[in-house]
Amino acid sequence: MRARNQREVFEEVHRRGPISRAEIAANLHLSPAAVTNISGDLIARGLLFEAREAETGGVGRKAILLEVDYGMARVAGVKVSSAAITCAITNLGAEVEETATRALTDTAPETVIEGIVSLLGEMDAMDVAALGVDLPGAVGDDGATVRHSPLLGWREVPVGQLIERRLGVPVTVENDVNALALAEAWFGFGRGHADFLTVTLGRGVGLGIVLGGEVYRGPKGGAGEFGHVVLDPEGPETAHAGRGTLEAFLSDDALLRSARRAGVPAEDAASPEALTALALAGDPRASDVYARAGEVLGRALSILVNIFAPTLIVLSGEGMRASDLLMPSARRVLESAAFGDLGRQVDLVVDTWGDDAWARGAAGLAASRYLLDAASRTGGEPQQV
Repeated sequence: MRARNQREVFEEVHRRGPISRAEIAANLHLSPAAVTNISGDLIARGLLFEAREAETGGVGRKAILLEVDYGMARVAGVKVSSAAITCAITNLGAEVEETATRALTDTAPETVIEGIVSLLGEMDAMDVAALGVDLPGAVGDDGATVRHSPLLGWREVPVGQLIERRLGVPVTVENDVNALALAEAWFGFGRGHADFLTVTLGRGVGLGIVLGGEVYRGPKGGAGEFGHVVLDPEGPETAHAGRGTLEAFLSDDALLRSARRAGVPAEDAASPEALTALALAGDPRASDVYARAGEVLGRALSILVNIFAPTLIVLSGEGMRASDLLMPSARRVLESAAFGDLGRQVDLVVDTWGDDAWARGAAGLAASRYLLDAASRTGGEPQQV
């Protein structure tokens, strides 16, 4: 009970701070004495601090507002792809201090692990309090074992344990989209929302499902493979997700193929960045590629809205570089295809994180786990860093 109350008090300050002890007590239905006792312990252990007096015009002693001390430690997040590893060092509020990327010669587990350890050493980040690793694939319930990652060629790889042995710090491994969704829940647009969805576009199409403040991963960790949903069995084909799937219509490679079929010059369809620039410059062929893709995205979002009836969907990933081109048709189709007025009730938010978003998501994963573990700990001091 003590650990649960500590965690709830801490989460209340994280979600709503700066906040007074009296407000915490009222919101959580705890006694003022209990909140005073718990907050005092969390302050003594460096997790909270007294920020300032409340700006009220009433008489008498003003309430002292509490905040989380996100600067008490640093964490690291690593995004693993088939071509490179990207690392972000952040504070416990997922505010990025430094990023770095290293190319991979291959995706063998030992190569990836050695690359992570070496890159952290070069960034002078061996003293981080925790490490989060996100990657494409299904991760087991232990938060350490990659059950299956087709892009990396991994099956049942205990990568979290292997890295912990090298670094000596807690390591959490998660599917990349789930990590991004959790980071949104704690530090991004999802903060304060118990239930929301994160949809990512880029090399593929991903889905992160947050229910009750927790990421829904499914019994085997494979929930959210939205890119494999078939829209048209006779549609285009992709090597990883099959024929007529969302990924076959919306991935970066799919858009480039559509552009080449539409007659866009090869140099302008050589990369997603070049195609986006051409469309933004007003080229009708490139603009039409994105307008049609937006329609597909709208139908995909309507499926999610009809199933989950969310009030918030966060759209993220490198594919959202073209959000200005995709969203007009996506919103129109969503509102027409969703049941009743559900399509008009959902708030569509485009994430504005930069190229370090995936690594920052992994760091946010590490930060949230570290903070919750520290806040729930009783009978001792939090891990010192």
